[in-house]
Amino acid sequence: MKIYLPLDSAAVALGADEIAEALHTHARAKGIDLTLVRNGSRGMVWLEPLVEVETLAGRMAFGPMTLADVPALFGDLAQHPKALGLTDELPWMKAQTRLTFARVGVIDPLSLAEYRAQGGLTGLDRGIHPHQRCWLSSSNNCA
Repeated sequence: MKIYLPLDSAAVALGADEIAEALHTHARAKGIDLTLVRNGSRGMVWLEPLVEVETLAGRMAFGPMTLADVPALFGDLAQHPKALGLTDELPWMKAQTRLTFARVGVIDPLSLAEYRAQGGLTGLDRGIHPHQRCWLSSSNNCA
């Protein structure tokens, strides 16, 4: 089971660290292999702590979470009292065009592999290996 829970200051102030500990405790008690990713906030502070559970359909959002809401995450997610639906389908998220913060809340901010998988470091790679672009280009303007 993979769960995302923000680690930014707003989420922590609203109890995210306690939720994280409760998630680990309940997962251990049920013998569930839990991967908890402490990501950045999606910006919906009124829903913090916002928990996202990875499902086959996408990441399902739950919030604002309390310690009392944690055990139900290990049951039927559709029946969870704080179930909001797929995160990317929430009206507030759908109304946005996320440019600068496109990866915030989506990946582990400490994972270089996840950052690369989302297109991060592309500019740096181009700067380090400028001649590779020349091989792919029909332009004679390569130095």
